[in-house]
Amino acid sequence: MKTIFKQLCFLSVLILLITSCTKKFDEINQDPNNPKTTDPGYLLVSAEKKAIDNIWNEWNNGRTGMHYAQYWSATTYSNESRYQIRENQNNTFWNILYAGSIKDLNEIIKINTEKSFDYSPNQIAIAEIMKVWAYHMLVDVYEDIPYKLSQGGLDWPNSPYDKAITIYTDLLKTLSDQAAKLDPSKGSFPAKTDIIYNGDVNKWKRFANSLRLRIAMRVSDVPAMQTLVSQAVNDAITSGVFTSNADNALFRYVEAPPNNNTLNEAYKSRIDFCMCKTIVDYMLDINDPRLPIYAAPAKDNGRYIGKAYGLNQQNGETIPNSAISLPGSAVMDAKAPGVYMDYAEVEFILAEAVERKIISGSAEDHYKKGIRASLEDRGVATADIDPYIAGVPYNGGQWKNVIGTQKWLAMYMQGLEGWFERLRLDFKKPNGQDLFVAPVDGSLDREVTVVPTRMTYPVDEQQLNKSNYDKAVQSIGGKDSKAAKHFWDLY
Repeated sequence: MKTIFKQLCFLSVLILLITSCTKKFDEINQDPNNPKTTDPGYLLVSAEKKAIDNIWNEWNNGRTGMHYAQYWSATTYSNESRYQIRENQNNTFWNILYAGSIKDLNEIIKINTEKSFDYSPNQIAIAEIMKVWAYHMLVDVYEDIPYKLSQGGLDWPNSPYDKAITIYTDLLKTLSDQAAKLDPSKGSFPAKTDIIYNGDVNKWKRFANSLRLRIAMRVSDVPAMQTLVSQAVNDAITSGVFTSNADNALFRYVEAPPNNNTLNEAYKSRIDFCMCKTIVDYMLDINDPRLPIYAAPAKDNGRYIGKAYGLNQQNGETIPNSAISLPGSAVMDAKAPGVYMDYAEVEFILAEAVERKIISGSAEDHYKKGIRASLEDRGVATADIDPYIAGVPYNGGQWKNVIGTQKWLAMYMQGLEGWFERLRLDFKKPNGQDLFVAPVDGSLDREVTVVPTRMTYPVDEQQLNKSNYDKAVQSIGGKDSKAAKHFWDLY
C-alpha cells in the first residue's frame, strides 16, 4: 500500500508539472530576439529613418537628385550626371520604400487596428501620413506604381500598378481624412520613437496639410485636377499649414554612425561630388549669402568655382578637387538634418497659389517670406537678409522664373524635389535666360538630351512582376524610358 501511495503521489506531481509547463509552453519557446509583436514606436522610427536615408544618401540624392537639379557635379564618376544609372541602386530605392518603410507603417496600422488603445487613432493617422509621403516620392520618380493592394496587406512584388493621377487623388484624400482624425487631446507615439516631431500631434497635423499643398501644386497644370487642387489647397490652409521653421519636418541625425547624416558618412571615405557650375554661377550673380554655407571655396585660390555639369569621366578627372568648390561643411555635417518638407517651401507654394488664382493675397509677400525662411534656417546673418531680398525683387509677369529660382535655391540638398520642380515649372533665370544646361559631354541615354523626366522601373520588377510591369509600360506610353513624361509635366 505504501508503494502504491508513493506512486500515486509521484504521478499527481508529474501531472501537475506537465500541466503547469504546458500553460507556459508558448512563453518558454519564444525567441526573445525575435518577438511575435513589435512596439509601434520602434516601427515608426525605423520607417522614418529608412525613408530619409533612402532619399538622402549618396546614390538617390547625390548621384540622382543633386545631379538632375544641377546642384552638384561629379568629381570622378560622372556617368550618373550623364544619365547612365546603376540598376542595383534603382532596385534598392524601390525596395527600401516598399519592403522597408511602407511595410513598417502598415504593421503599425495593423497592430493598432487589432487591439485599440487611447493613442491608436493618432498612431494610425501618423503612419498613414508617412505612407503618403513615401508613395508621393515613388509616384514622382516612376509615374504609375503599385498602390491599391499595399493599403491592406502588401502583396509586393506581385502587385498591379495604378495610374499616377488616381494615386494623386487618393493621396490628397488620405491626408485630408487623417489630418481630421488627429486629436491633440489623445496620446501619440513616445517622443523617443518619433524623430520628426517627438509625438507632437499638432505638428503632424500641420505636416499633413503642408504636404497636401505640395501634392496639389504638383498637379496644378492638369485640367482634370483643377477643382480638386483648389479645394485641397484652401482646405489645407484652413486646417493649418507650416507657419515657421519650427514646424519643419526633419530627421535629426546625430554625431556618430550609424545614425549620422548618410552623406556625411559617405564623404569620409571618398569625395565624389563637387558644386555644379549652374548653381554657383547663379548664386554669384545675385550675391546670394547662402553660397558660403552651401559651398566651400576652392583651396587653390579661395574663390567659389563650380564644375561644368556632365563632363565625361576623362575630362572631369583632369580638374583637381583643389581647383573647384566642394559642398560646404555645414550641409555635409554629421548632424545636418534630412528634410521631408520645410516652411520655406510652403511659402513659395502659397505665392504660386496666389498667381494661379487659387487663393487670394499677395504673392510677393509669400515669396519674400519663403526667402526669409530659407535664409534664417541656413543661419544667414540677420543684417544680410533684407538687402538680399531687395536685390531679388518679385515680378508677377515672370512669376514662374522668380518663384522657381528662389524655391530651387531654398531646396538645396533636397535633390529629388529640386529635380521635380525643375520639370514642373520649367523655370529660367528671372531675366528669361536659360539657367540649366545639357550635360557638357552629352547624355549617355539615347532618349534623353537635357534631363530625364522620370526613372525607369527597377529591373527586379521586369523579372518578378513582369505581367504587371508590362501593363504599366503600356499605360505610360509603351516604353519604359527616362524620357517618358509625368502626367503633371505638361510644358
